[in-house]
Amino acid sequence: MEPESVIIIGGGLAGLTAASRLAERGLAPLVLEANPETPGGRVGGGASYTLRHGEREYIFAGEHGIHGIWGQYANLRDLLAGYAIDPGYRAAAREAWILRSRGGRVQWAEGGSALRRSWIPAPFHYLALFVRPRFLQMLTLRDLASMFRVLGELVFTLAYDPAVETAPLHGRTLADYFKGWSPTMQALFTGLARNFASEAPERVPQSGFIAFLRFYTLLRRDAWAFSYFNKDAGRALVQPLVTKLEANGGALRLGCKVERIVRDGDSWRVETETESFSAGHIVLALDAPGARTLLANSPDLPGEGLAWPQATPTAVLRFWFSVTPRLMAEAGIFTGDFTLDNFFWLHRFQTDFEEWHAATGGCAVEAHIYGPPDLLREPDAALLARGLTDLVRVWPGLRGRNIGQTIRRNPPTHTLFDSDGLQLGVETDWPSVAVCGDWVRFPHPSLYLERAVVTGTAAANVVLAAQGLEVFPILQPKPPEPLARWIQGGLLRIRRAARARKRRSAN
Repeated sequence: MEPESVIIIGGGLAGLTAASRLAERGLAPLVLEANPETPGGRVGGGASYTLRHGEREYIFAGEHGIHGIWGQYANLRDLLAGYAIDPGYRAAAREAWILRSRGGRVQWAEGGSALRRSWIPAPFHYLALFVRPRFLQMLTLRDLASMFRVLGELVFTLAYDPAVETAPLHGRTLADYFKGWSPTMQALFTGLARNFASEAPERVPQSGFIAFLRFYTLLRRDAWAFSYFNKDAGRALVQPLVTKLEANGGALRLGCKVERIVRDGDSWRVETETESFSAGHIVLALDAPGARTLLANSPDLPGEGLAWPQATPTAVLRFWFSVTPRLMAEAGIFTGDFTLDNFFWLHRFQTDFEEWHAATGGCAVEAHIYGPPDLLREPDAALLARGLTDLVRVWPGLRGRNIGQTIRRNPPTHTLFDSDGLQLGVETDWPSVAVCGDWVRFPHPSLYLERAVVTGTAAANVVLAAQGLEVFPILQPKPPEPLARWIQGGLLRIRRAARARKRRSAN
């Protein structure tokens, strides 16, 4: 058995990034992916849906629910541009926050798009919401009175970055962060948090939410800028990366679930149910639950003392309607008394859906449900019925016009970011083994797709450095706006002074 130079276990975005980088340097990596049908992990494809409407059939690709790239995804954009991959960017126009009170009243205001167009500099650009009539109509006097507390909490998140340093917040949750906030402000930011973390506030690590705020919205107004793909993520990202990998001499094997890894002299033996492979270098590119299972079955990769992030399931619902209502925005989040957590009108930015809309006058919407767990255990029919009810509450013209629907249940692989310092890092103590994934510890202020690309590149660099080959640069996000940078610098000086006083007191 001739050894492979590098084996990458997992064909998600992180694994494909590492593989593409290594293939570009001539190392011909082999990627082993457990899914027998499609690579890509949480950005991979899925079963298509055929809609019969009138005298025609329309086929729509299935997805996990990833639709585009945020403003600070510099490394993902650089990866795609370097390989001349065009995912069909469509700039987002408007996003809405839709609030339903317990009394049943539905209100909406422009959300993230209002923040990125704010004339007030970061980190105070959230104040721009308070001069918008629709947003003000959502608020009570109690909400207005708590505004300064909310703003103060947001500003103090500039004091440290949990994505880069080990934050002193382990064990504290988002529910602790929201204490003292008014009900409406809690509802609005809970909706924002659920769309980041796919979980309820009492289960979301506070450090994760702070990392999210800093990376996506707090330091720069344009961080919230979003570009959709004009096709499903499988065709936009995954298939082009696989094509580039294979063109450069790498290989992808589907249906190869790795059962264990065994040290074999100076190399590693990677064992599946039916065959084994030998490799000089290993890159673990699994999701957190998969990595934990593999380490438990691999005594030569001891995992004692490691911390593992929480992993949650999600549900993706799609509905097709024979009419198109008046839409306030192409996407947005639901807050308050809703089952659904967000929505995307797919006929506004994906070509397949645009063509169907032009031919029929109908519309299509995708919506996600992020819990709680008891809700996600309900049958498919019950979740679809709940989702349809929510949509009709907001857009009454859709009542009785539903002509198709699907539900996709994603397994519990979406992880909640935390920064206790005990998670696996890109570099390990195991010889010739690196790790990558959006949950992996690495000193870079990024999350999700961008973190997958960053850690995938970093893992490839570990292998390249060991081989004496040129490593790839890792780009930093744009710096904070001047006012946010000045406030952050002041808060960091206060932190350093407090630590110095504490050390002097201890001595």
